[in-house]
Amino acid sequence: MKLQLNIDATEDGDPHSSFSENAVENLEGVFQEELPLFSPDLGKYAQVEVSVSFLSGAEMREVNESHRNVDEPTDVLSFPLWEDQGKFVPLGLPELLPLGDILICPEEVRRTHPSLPYTEALCLVLAHGFLHLLAWDHDTPEKEQAMWERQDRLKSKLLKALEGVR
Repeated sequence: MKLQLNIDATEDGDPHSSFSENAVENLEGVFQEELPLFSPDLGKYAQVEVSVSFLSGAEMREVNESHRNVDEPTDVLSFPLWEDQGKFVPLGLPELLPLGDILICPEEVRRTHPSLPYTEALCLVLAHGFLHLLAWDHDTPEKEQAMWERQDRLKSKLLKALEGVR
């Protein structure tokens, strides 16, 4: 199985929010290693895709309002394709399984996580969004603790994958 990250920045997005080709390859490698730990059945797919888009504050506010009725921007939103009643249930074609979309607002990442270096905060929200694509949630104290622990481990792996990459 190969995991492909499709990364897009809108015209209004932060120009410093894109990743180099080497960085994308390294991030793909981390997610590819992690996927079988979440769902061994994913090995039957030739390719798994995750879409990551960087939005401006205004764009993120609009999306947040239309999907969550919250009239303010947020740092990250996820739109999983294979979540059913809180469970990850992939039903893609054997050749390709798109997991869903992760939307990130760099200016909100900076504002929401001021104590973290930007790259670390970006890895944190990327890990958070990825876990939501796999039906992880933080709607109970138990689920929150499990998600935060898994998110921190994944964030550390993502951050390590970006060390020294331009």
